Amino acid sequence: MGMKQAIMGWCPSKFETYQYVFEKYGGTVNAHPDIIYFFMSNLGLKFEFWHYKEDGEVVAAYFISEGKIFGLNVWKYYPVSRDEVIMPFSPHSRLFVPVRSNDLSLRHRVGVMNAFYYGKRKICIVKSNFSAKTEKKRNGELKQFLSCGGGIFSLRDMTASEIARLYIYLFKKRFGESVRCYRHENLVNLLSSIPGMIEGNVLFFKGTPCALDLVLCSRSNHLAYYDVPNGGMDPEFSAFSPGSLLMWANICDARAQCGRDNREMIFSIGRHEANWDYKLRWAEPQMTGRIISL
Repeated sequence: MGMKQAIMGWCPSKFETYQYVFEKYGGTVNAHPDIIYFFMSNLGLKFEFWHYKEDGEVVAAYFISEGKIFGLNVWKYYPVSRDEVIMPFSPHSRLFVPVRSNDLSLRHRVGVMNAFYYGKRKICIVKSNFSAKTEKKRNGELKQFLSCGGGIFSLRDMTASEIARLYIYLFKKRFGESVRCYRHENLVNLLSSIPGMIEGNVLFFKGTPCALDLVLCSRSNHLAYYDVPNGGMDPEFSAFSPGSLLMWANICDARAQCGRDNREMIFSIGRHEANWDYKLRWAEPQMTGRIISL
């Protein structure tokens, strides 16, 4: 057992315990057990699991990957972002976490005693409510697009190979070679292993794909966390603002799902930078915190 972990009350754990705690309290996509299992079983990444008990009940768990990383750091090769990390902790617990991190979610502000929120790093979380005027406008724009020959299709109804092909095609239409895209093989391998986490839509116009957002959703008993890695769009169709249409469709889908399932919704659209203020139409910036290892 690590000395710091023991001093702070953490016990060595295993994947099954982490999975149980996650189902109770939830977390980000990058902390979901299905994601962990993929990288553990398919790529051989090494994980250490730890849990914390109060009154004999496990109330928190976390993991370290590759011997030193709090959470997962695979975003360069797989569409699993690391913009913020939520680990499965009881909202009623107050604990010290014996790791270092600079991307801890604001959700842990009260519970993690050695976390500090004072930096410039921020993440964009979709607003919980939009004005009636905004909703009417966005619904009207989507309806007009559909009436002009557009179509919207759920990625849940597509194979991993189809999603990967469309993702790469539209990603390269958007970025060219200026941003490296994920490999087809990596996309297919991951997506075929986590079918229950796939959300998002693709827009077509008169049979031609024009925009796609791959959304991954981490569900637990009471929380659904949606995350959007970089999507793709064909600039030829920019007159329709397909990115905005797609974002609105994805938000509406998530709200409807969470309403049906009685889950809290957190929808992340990535980091906030000064030149990305367009995200503020949809989201509110939230700080991420730094854990100081004692």
